[in-house]
Amino acid sequence: MNDPGHILLVRLSSVGDIILATPVAARLRLRYPRARITWLVDAGYLDLVRGNPHIDQAVEFDYTGEHRGPGGVRKLAEQLKPVDLLVDLQHKVRSLMLSACLHPSERRVLVKRRGFGIIKALIGQDAILGAPHQIDRYLQVLGDEMTGEAPEPVLIASEEEQEAARSNLGGDDFIGIVAGARHPTKTWPVRHTAALADRCHQAGYRVALLGGQEDGSLTRAVVNSMKTGPGHVRTSGSLGQLAGVLSCCRAVVSPDSGPAHMAGALGVPVVAVFGPTSPERWAPRGPRVKVVRRELACSPCSNHGGASCPVDTFECMNELGPEEVFKALADLLSL
Repeated sequence: MNDPGHILLVRLSSVGDIILATPVAARLRLRYPRARITWLVDAGYLDLVRGNPHIDQAVEFDYTGEHRGPGGVRKLAEQLKPVDLLVDLQHKVRSLMLSACLHPSERRVLVKRRGFGIIKALIGQDAILGAPHQIDRYLQVLGDEMTGEAPEPVLIASEEEQEAARSNLGGDDFIGIVAGARHPTKTWPVRHTAALADRCHQAGYRVALLGGQEDGSLTRAVVNSMKTGPGHVRTSGSLGQLAGVLSCCRAVVSPDSGPAHMAGALGVPVVAVFGPTSPERWAPRGPRVKVVRRELACSPCSNHGGASCPVDTFECMNELGPEEVFKALADLLSL
């Protein structure tokens, strides 16, 4: 195939997956400097790629509205055509439908499972994923002609988002502590999160407790368990606003969650607290990232976390105490 004029990169969701896919855009731009590169994301995720320097435009897949159903997918395809190279890192029904409507000259697709692996996933017995890292797995989709050292993830917080965050926070130089994660087993216990926040206060750091709207009750529980009051609590706003807040942090402590990947991509130092999932596969990438975890025979036990511990001990998170995490944070800040 001749060099593509228009490349469509599809990674629709979620926060961490989109951030870990940004090196693919960098590799495509390096290989095809004159191509027009479009990134397609689900509604609500545009802030993660809007300012990416390696793409020309970002488009939302409004699958509950304008692009709902087969007719909506066809409408979206007409808006995107012509596409010379489709890089599908989602490989779900919607992206396959879109590909069928686009008729791209070439497709590169992330195949997540084959054969019996598909059946195991459907019955809840998905194989636990370790190395290679998800970034490397995404880059492998591009083929052997686009090899080399993996680029770092990229996230851009606009000047407006950063200034708004400084105004709302009353400054910057906070330690951001992320209270929750999408799945309960990836969430550090409330008592540990509260104790870490208190320890940061005792060491002279200002603390911002961070989370999404779904983390409101969890964050309140952390605040109620603290001996000192948090400097700031943020559990609402857009991903762009969260990027602004994270960019104002001196460092971020987070479980395996979207904000950890966002902070790493912003270049903010990150202490990532891992339990049921594999850091070899899912750790945030960035210039200063430190993973803290317990080496246990039962961990990792899941690819994405779950509702409860399979062995009913939750040892991987319960036994990972606040002093150990604070030491990792202090070590990271001293570098």
